[in-house]
Parts: sequence; structure tokens; C-alpha cells
Amino acid sequence: MVLILFTMAFVLGPALFLVLLQYDGRRWPLALLASVLVVMSFIFRSEASLTLGADRAPVFLSVLLLWLAWVLVMVVVARALQAANPTLTKRRWSRAICAMGTTVPWFGFATAQMMAE
Repeated sequence: MVLILFTMAFVLGPALFLVLLQYDGRRWPLALLASVLVVMSFIFRSEASLTLGADRAPVFLSVLLLWLAWVLVMVVVARALQAANPTLTKRRWSRAICAMGTTVPWFGFATAQMMAE
């Protein structure tokens, strides 16, 4: 489980971010999709509390949806920064910083894992 989350955070997160950043369109559909993913995550999490000992798939799905919502939020932030700073250097910096920002959930997970031991 830890290896899967590590791979998601440090490989798939920045890759997905860079792919979604190429989509040229408005920011609000991505923000709406991120909101829907968070709501779906809460729904799965509420169902997971009933069967936590028997099945961990709803918990993993809930974490996955929250992570996808975070990546979408980073795409929205990067687009807002790029719109505010149209120079090429600032666009590159915003792209790099937000790509690194997709890894932030890993540190929360690692901290929780360390505290649970």
C-alpha cells in the first residue's frame, strides 16, 4: 500500500498534472470536477466506516479520489498563476512549483503512518 501511494504521489501525480495542464480551456470545469471528486470521496468514506475491518477498498478509493481532486486543484492554481504572469520564465516556475505541489499529500500520509507506529 505504501509503495502504491508513493508511486502515485511522485510519478503519477506530476505526470497527470503535466498532461492536464496541456488541456486548453477554462478553469471552472476542473474546479467543478475536483469538487465532485471530494463529495464522492466523502460518500465512499462514510460507507467505509461501516465495513472498515472487512473491506479496505472504499477507504483506498476515498483516498484516491481526494488525491485526484488535489491534482486538479494544482492544475487550476497553475493556470491561474500562468494567466497572472504571462512571461515564459514565470510560466515555467509556476508549472514546476505546482508539479512539485502534487506530491504534498504523500507527506501527510507519511506523517500519519509514522505517528501510527
